[in-house]
Amino acid sequence: MLIRFEEMGWVKHFRNEVPKGKKPQPNALQLATANKHVMDSEWILTMDADEFLSVKCGRGHVGDLIEAIDDDADAVVITWRFFGSNGITAWNPGLAIENYTKAAPNKFKKGWGVKTMFRPYEDIKLGIHRPHIKKAKQDSANAKRLFDQKWINGSGVAMPDEFSLSGWRSTKPALSYKQAEMNHYGVKSYEAYLLRRVQGNVINKPDKYDASCFALFDCNEIETPNALRHARGTKKKMAQILSDPTMSALQEKALAFHQERVKVLYDSGEYDSMLTELKEASEVPIDKLDQVLFIQHLPKECQAKVNQMQAAGVPDKVIAKMIAQTQTAKKGEARSALLAAAGETVPYKKAEPEEEMDEKKRQRLKEKTYTVDDNPFIGTKEAAELGVPAAKIQGMALDSSPPLEAIVNAATTTEAADAVEGDRGTVPLPPRA
Repeated sequence: MLIRFEEMGWVKHFRNEVPKGKKPQPNALQLATANKHVMDSEWILTMDADEFLSVKCGRGHVGDLIEAIDDDADAVVITWRFFGSNGITAWNPGLAIENYTKAAPNKFKKGWGVKTMFRPYEDIKLGIHRPHIKKAKQDSANAKRLFDQKWINGSGVAMPDEFSLSGWRSTKPALSYKQAEMNHYGVKSYEAYLLRRVQGNVINKPDKYDASCFALFDCNEIETPNALRHARGTKKKMAQILSDPTMSALQEKALAFHQERVKVLYDSGEYDSMLTELKEASEVPIDKLDQVLFIQHLPKECQAKVNQMQAAGVPDKVIAKMIAQTQTAKKGEARSALLAAAGETVPYKKAEPEEEMDEKKRQRLKEKTYTVDDNPFIGTKEAAELGVPAAKIQGMALDSSPPLEAIVNAATTTEAADAVEGDRGTVPLPPRA
C-alpha cells in the first residue's frame, strides 16, 4: 500500500531492508539519517503508526503549529497522551480517532514520553523520541552546539537548557499540551492488542505486548476528542484514495488478512484466557500503576534477576520501584556527562521536602526502610549494562549489591513492601561540601 501511495504521489516511500540480527526501528532511523531526501527537509518528525500528531492551534495543521512557534526555535517537544481501549473488545477497521476518544489525564506521569519535531543539523543522529548529535561526549564543540539550540514545549515555551542534550520525557514544570500533543493509540481494542502480541514489534522485544504493558497503556480516565475535528476531512481523503482500483483492492486484502488473524485467535484455545487477562489488567487504577512490574525494556540479564527475585517471593511493587530508581540514576549520569562535555555547570537539584505523614507510617519507616542499598540493579554487572555507575548516597558506597538472600528477607516482609513510598525513582543528591 505504501508503494501504491508513492505511485499516486501522496508520499515518498523508502524501504527499510533490515539485515539479519538488526532491529527494524533502529535500522530505519539509521537509514533515514543517511538519506539526503530526509535530511534536506525543513522540519522532521519521527513517529510510529499508532501515534497521531494533534495540533490544537489554528485549523489543526502542521503549518499552523510552525506558524505559531518562534522563528528561532530548533525543536518542538510534543508530549504523549495515552489513549485507551474505550472498553471495546472486537477488532474493527474503523477510524482510531472515532473509536478511541478516552485517554489519560495530564497528570499521568508514565505518559509523559515525547516525540520531537526538529530542524535537521550537522552530525545529527536520529532517535526514536528525539534527535541526538554524534560524538557529543567526545567532541565538546558538538555538545555545545546541541546545548545552544532552542527547544520549546507544546505551548511554545522554552524547555530547560539541558533538555536539548538529553531526555525523552517531559517534566512537571515543562509539561504542556496547549498547542500540540501526540495522541498515542498504544492498545486500541482488546483484540487489536492481542493481534499486536501475535505479530511482534519493531524493536524485537519478546513478550512486549503482555498484560502489564496493557495495564500501563489502557488509559480511559477522560474524554479527549481533540482529533475528531479531522474525522470528516480524513474520510473525504480516504474516499479519494480508495477510488483508485489498485488501492481499493489492496485495502480489501489487508482487511481480509486481519480478519483471518482474528479467526486464528478465536481458534487458538487461548482466546478466552488472554482476553480475561487483559480485562483484569485494565482494572488497575491509574494511581496504582507504579506497582505494575513492566520489564520488557530491560536487558536480558536484568530480566533474569527480576525472575529470580519473583521466584524468591519479592513483591512485584518493590521490584518495580527498584527498577524506576535505577533508571533515574542512569538518566542523571548521562545528562551530567553531556553537560560537562558542553562546558556547562552540572545543575544541583535540592531534595524535595519530606511529605507529611501520620505517626503510624513514620514509625513503620523507622523500623524498616528501603534504601538504594537494597537495590540489586545499582552497582552491579546488570546495572553496567544499563549504564548506571556506582554512586554514593548518604555516605554509603554502592559498589556492589547485597546478597539476594538479604534482599528477599527484607522485601518479603509487609513492613518493607509498604515502606516503598514517595515519588518513584527519586534519589536525592548528597549535600555539596
